[in-house]
Amino acid sequence: MKTNISLVLLVTLSLMGCQSTSSAVQSEQELIASMEKVDNFDGLITHYKSQLETGIATNETIEKLSWAYFDKGDLESSSFYVEHLVEQGASSPRLLQLKGQIAESQDQIDIAIESYLHSIEVGNRSSQIYVLLGVAYSKAGDFKASRQQFNQARLLGADDVTIKNNLAMLYLAQHDYQRVIETLVPVVRDYPNNVKVRANLAIALLKSNQLDAARKVLDVDYTDREIMSIYQQLKVTES
Repeated sequence: MKTNISLVLLVTLSLMGCQSTSSAVQSEQELIASMEKVDNFDGLITHYKSQLETGIATNETIEKLSWAYFDKGDLESSSFYVEHLVEQGASSPRLLQLKGQIAESQDQIDIAIESYLHSIEVGNRSSQIYVLLGVAYSKAGDFKASRQQFNQARLLGADDVTIKNNLAMLYLAQHDYQRVIETLVPVVRDYPNNVKVRANLAIALLKSNQLDAARKVLDVDYTDREIMSIYQQLKVTES
């Protein structure tokens, strides 16, 4: 009888231990999710660094710390941890994507393209990686490759506004202002509060000498004097 009681107590204690561990993991996940929701990057950094201090941090934890630093805008710290992981032989799709984003932020476009391609090679199938690669190719002046990547992102379900705005920027780089206008007018109509899209449309209109139309696009954010100043500056850059 004593043996049976001991076994019951042992099983009960084991179950309580499992429940306690499960609750702790769930609480940690909820804490991280709440900090991510409000862009509390300092909180995320403190959380992940506390795991480094205990010596239990995994490569996954260090990668998350790298992302927190990058999202905060601390490229030096983010790059330090990324390079550490790469030197240790880590090569997860997200890590390589982050390596590319750091390189692109530092205008190291060749390294960015190489990192994005490597990320895809090891299994990154997100639409975001193709958008990033398309932007990098555009900065490198390879407009054909850029468009191909944007189209691939579109096939993977990328946000229409993101794709159309990036295509418009590609057309801007090629001085195809009419195509920019045709691409962005419907987007501005559907999403009038998107500042980036409105700005790109306004640039194309100003470049096309459609000053009145540009005024209608920008009148919420700029005075007539400011619009004229932008128009004159754009004209100077063309000459």
